[in-house]
Amino acid sequence: MTEDVTRIEIADHLAGVFANGAVTKHDLLIAAAVARAEVRDVLAELRDRRYTELRQVWEDLPWVPVGA
Repeated sequence: MTEDVTRIEIADHLAGVFANGAVTKHDLLIAAAVARAEVRDVLAELRDRRYTELRQVWEDLPWVPVGA
């Protein structure tokens, strides 16, 4: 279930993805390709927009807890 996905886990998979500038939802999903399915499911709920920093991901996923 997606309830057990945390911001820490998502951040672990997205580390460095913003190093070269803005990324799309698709880019984030590619960066998390090796993450477990629940993490990818949460990221799939993101809006189709450009993200320039991880904080913007949290703005679109406010219900995801920081830790367990």
